Amino acid sequence: MAQQEKEGPSLTKLQKVIKDAFSCFDKQHKEAVDQDEVGLIMRYLGQFPSQSDLQEIIIPELLEDDPSRDGQVSFEAFEKMMLRLLSSHQCDPDDSETLLAAFRVLDPEERGYIDSNMMHEWLSTKGKNPTDYFKERETSEFLEYARDKESSDSSSRIYYEDYVAKLNADIEKHLESLYQVARGKQ
Repeated sequence: MAQQEKEGPSLTKLQKVIKDAFSCFDKQHKEAVDQDEVGLIMRYLGQFPSQSDLQEIIIPELLEDDPSRDGQVSFEAFEKMMLRLLSSHQCDPDDSETLLAAFRVLDPEERGYIDSNMMHEWLSTKGKNPTDYFKERETSEFLEYARDKESSDSSSRIYYEDYVAKLNADIEKHLESLYQVARGKQ
């Protein structure tokens, strides 16, 4: 048992975790999900591709396996891709320092916070490609999560060091839970 824990989850159990996550979005039980759901499933499984990578590389690759699916991604193609990405760590989350450096670029005055209205504008209009823009729902969910709810000015500021610490703790907790399941401990 200790040996398996050092090596990580077994392939069979990891496949089960991927299948369980995929099944949450496979509402018609046809072993397929809409291509718009792929990013959500990937993030749930701890992989964080950019929106442009999703639109320009990942989804076309997934659809190429079976072009007759009309925008639907098959479980078989998704599982194969997820196992490859998990083993290569290609879409692993950025570390705290990378995230903080990105926020500091947006805070040249070094105030330690970003105005949420400015962040909303950046997320919905800035980026190399229009595919990098966040959807309105994603932007709203991000801002709700990122704002400091205990501060009197919580409606307008994102204290990014607190946000990054909270985000990393939540991701770590979630991934540990997934890997506990994959190791057969839950």
